[in-house]
Amino acid sequence: METVLPSEFKRGMVLLLDGTPYVIEEFHVVGTAQTKHKLHTRLRHLKTGRLVDQTFTDGERVPVAEVQHRRVQFSYHQGEDFVFSDIETYDELTLTREQIGDRRDFIKENEEYRALMLDGRLVDIVLPPSVTLEVVETAPPIRGGSDATWKPARLETGLEIMVPLFIAPGEKIRVDTATRKYVGRESEAKK
Repeated sequence: METVLPSEFKRGMVLLLDGTPYVIEEFHVVGTAQTKHKLHTRLRHLKTGRLVDQTFTDGERVPVAEVQHRRVQFSYHQGEDFVFSDIETYDELTLTREQIGDRRDFIKENEEYRALMLDGRLVDIVLPPSVTLEVVETAPPIRGGSDATWKPARLETGLEIMVPLFIAPGEKIRVDTATRKYVGRESEAKK
C-alpha cells in the first residue's frame, strides 16, 4: 500500500485511516521555528460525509487509497439519493444525501462530474472550481450603483448567495464551489 508524508498532501487526496477512506478537504501547517511543524487537516469521511479534523506530524507516513477516476453525469434524485450515470458504461451509481453534503447546492441534472471509485464503487464526486447557476429570485437590478453593494439571491439549486446589484432574475452566474461566492456573470466567462 502506498504511503505519503503530510508534506505531500493535496486537496482531494484520499487517505486510509484505520481502513476507512477520507478525502482531504483542506489543510494548513502550524508551528514555529522552535516547535515541530504539524499539519492540521479537515477530512470528509467518504461513507458518511461527516467532517473531522485530524493533525499529522511532519515525518508520519499515511496510507493513500488507490482510487480510480471516472466521468459521470448527474441523472436524477431517487428519494434522498443522487443517481449518476457512468459516461462510458452507462451504469447507474448512487451517492446518499449525507455523502454529498453541502455540495448538493452545485449539482445540476445532465452536468458532468469527475467521480472517485474505490474498489469498483462510487465513493465521491469532485466539483469543478466554479459552476454556472441561474438566479431564480432576487431584487430587481439597479444600474450604476457601487460595486461594493450586494443583495441576496436564490439560485436554481436552492443555494442563497450575495450578488452585485446589477444582477437580474433569470441571469446565469458563476459561483465558486469552494467559497460559495459570486465569481461573475456567465457571459463574462465566454468573452
